Amino acid sequence: MPIKLMAASRRRPGLTRAEYFRYIEHYHGTVARLERFKITRYIQNHVIDGAFGVLSDTAHKNRAVDREGVVELYFDEFRDMIATLEPKGVTQSRANQDGKFFADESTNVIVMAEEVELPVANPRPKFNPGLGEPGHGAVKVMQFIMRKPEVFPQDYHRLWRQAHDEAMANSSYAREMFRKITVSKRSRINDNDAAARAHFKMVDPPVYDMVVSVTLDSMEQVGAFRQYFDAMVESRLDFADWSESFFLYVRPVRIIDDAPPKD
Repeated sequence: MPIKLMAASRRRPGLTRAEYFRYIEHYHGTVARLERFKITRYIQNHVIDGAFGVLSDTAHKNRAVDREGVVELYFDEFRDMIATLEPKGVTQSRANQDGKFFADESTNVIVMAEEVELPVANPRPKFNPGLGEPGHGAVKVMQFIMRKPEVFPQDYHRLWRQAHDEAMANSSYAREMFRKITVSKRSRINDNDAAARAHFKMVDPPVYDMVVSVTLDSMEQVGAFRQYFDAMVESRLDFADWSESFFLYVRPVRIIDDAPPKD
């Protein structure tokens, strides 16, 4: 079963955002290509802007506040992920040793997820010059949604989908501008994350059960996401801790993306 490992990080002290982006793309990305192991696809998402919590909060309650990047690592199977995080015959991989040069590693947040794509009303046609990736867009919004602890995971996913459908029905701009929606649901094997914790060196990270990614044509259209987000927060359905949730506007950067196309 294909699986994805997501890691949201913030830059180490002393680095500017530009230095962080340059390092992670050009040096760390090269390390990943040279020491690929079982990775089938690797996308870096460089943060343009973002918001943590909601406007009704009087102070930050979010433990994941401030993120500079989110990486997405794809594997064919869980065993391939483990083989990459803990490669045989290698005490520490180069990628494992490289993190300290750009990231505040103890604050990393990971999600092992299974990915599902939802239909959109107005997908971008394949020929879209000047608007980013063919068939998609230039800007992605990544929304990390914290489940309320009293809500069972299966109820959480059901309630989110109901709230999502209602928010889309009430958000005409979002219906027009959302080009792609991908839901990354936290896998149960995330509980077996010792290898990931050792690789990313996290300390007591918050747990996110879902990451929703929305693709748009450009930054000029991110107001469509804000319209959708406000409708979600105002929903009568009570399933998420929005103060502990956050969303990021990001620029996707392809590091490894040479897997053969699926039929």
